[in-house]
Amino acid sequence: MEERRRFFRLDDEVVMDFQAITQDEFSHWKENHSQQKSELKQLEQDIGNLIHQVRSVHPAIGQALELLNRKMNLLNGSNANHPELNLSMTEARVRVNLSACGMAFNTDADLRGSSHLLFNLQLKPSNAILSLAGNIVSIDNSGESDAPYMVRVNFEGLKETEQELLIQHLFQLQSRTLRQQRDHE
Repeated sequence: MEERRRFFRLDDEVVMDFQAITQDEFSHWKENHSQQKSELKQLEQDIGNLIHQVRSVHPAIGQALELLNRKMNLLNGSNANHPELNLSMTEARVRVNLSACGMAFNTDADLRGSSHLLFNLQLKPSNAILSLAGNIVSIDNSGESDAPYMVRVNFEGLKETEQELLIQHLFQLQSRTLRQQRDHE
């Protein structure tokens, strides 16, 4: 059996909005997305890398830098200034199973017949914002009455900086989870 997972997955909670898009809309998004040069995203990536390095040597300083970066992201209010991030204005915190190449989530939206989704994700607690697209791999019954569909998506057109941001986020999430488990033992 071929191994389908390329990265480890973790359960997480993110602020998320999404909408189904057609193949043509996806092609257009992908073309614009690859041409888009976001200095803020690159800065966020560089800051995240440095904070991760500092945190491994000086945890308190690393935590202070992370809190300062989160505060700056909140003050920046980059949601309002980024046209891709205004999808349905129904952003909500959602439980997801996230990896650096895709995710699964439950929803009440019947997406059968759709092939691509456009996402806005705000990762917590960093408040880092990602605008991603993905193709629907499968839609199954979730068993939940309020969100009966489990949707699995592979991210497409992912930039290296976006994937690195996801990887860093997942490592930090795993570190926090392990630290909390140790503290409760």
